Amino acid sequence: MFFKNSIQSTPYFVKVDIDNFFHYSVLSDLKLWSMTQVINKNFINKIWLFLLLFSLNSLINLSYANERIVVAGDALTEIVFDLGAGEDIVGVDGSSRYPKQVNQLPQIGNVKLLNIEAVLSLTPSLVISFDDAEIANVLKKISQAKVEVLTLKRVPSTVELLYENINKIAAKLDRAKEGQKLIKRIQNDLSLIQNRTATRRQKTKVLCLMNMEGNIFIAGKNTAIDALITIAGGENLATHNSVRTYTSESLIAMNPEVIILTNHSIEELGGFDKINTIPGITETDAYKNHGIVIIDDSYLFAIGPRVVEVVFKLFNGFYPE
Repeated sequence: MFFKNSIQSTPYFVKVDIDNFFHYSVLSDLKLWSMTQVINKNFINKIWLFLLLFSLNSLINLSYANERIVVAGDALTEIVFDLGAGEDIVGVDGSSRYPKQVNQLPQIGNVKLLNIEAVLSLTPSLVISFDDAEIANVLKKISQAKVEVLTLKRVPSTVELLYENINKIAAKLDRAKEGQKLIKRIQNDLSLIQNRTATRRQKTKVLCLMNMEGNIFIAGKNTAIDALITIAGGENLATHNSVRTYTSESLIAMNPEVIILTNHSIEELGGFDKINTIPGITETDAYKNHGIVIIDDSYLFAIGPRVVEVVFKLFNGFYPE
């Protein structure tokens, strides 16, 4: 077979070996096909790698989203919500009443009398609780059921302990940054109160009365309310440790300028108008000068993120404008 040379000015013809021509042509096609396969293989490998990474990321996110938390202790429940993990809570104890979303959650008993069956029925991945001795055995059994348990100190009830508990919960939930923001917010708000209490030369004399099972108790040292009274610039006249029953004579003798009562105590009395039925209270300056401050019972058990709210209320009750 002959082909005309189109490049040279003088035409001439060259002979081409047909067999070799087709041989080289086939080899070229094979090489092109092989290169295409390599490219396709690399492309497919990249797609598989992308899908694998996407799947792993989805599994991680799914695992995080499916965290099932049970909380015992109102202050701890508030911390979890303020860290942005409230949607992961599947059960709470009876003391947890804030925020309002917790009212729709299953109950697991009292904070000091947990129902282990109720806890385990919620198939939690994590239980967060205070380390009170009354529930130590229950928490041990929950742990033996292969459920992770995070226990935190409740006493001494101080703001410093609140910060410590926030950091521990934040670390467990992988929300350290949110924990630091929450602590900073509380510190900034409390500093406003501290600046105002610093200008007071004389502290308001205060007592906190609690109605528990028909008996009136006075809250002393190493209690949450004692710490709150101090932060708000007051002086707790009760010097005994924890809580103790009182006599009308001792109440009259101490003669507080402000008396703190709880919502539950008012309910037990039959309403605010029944405060005068508390033995000895009508003889105090607090009663005579309308120095009665009502707070929510949840503030008595442990100090939580809402500490600023109650401290402002106490301060305004101690030092009305």
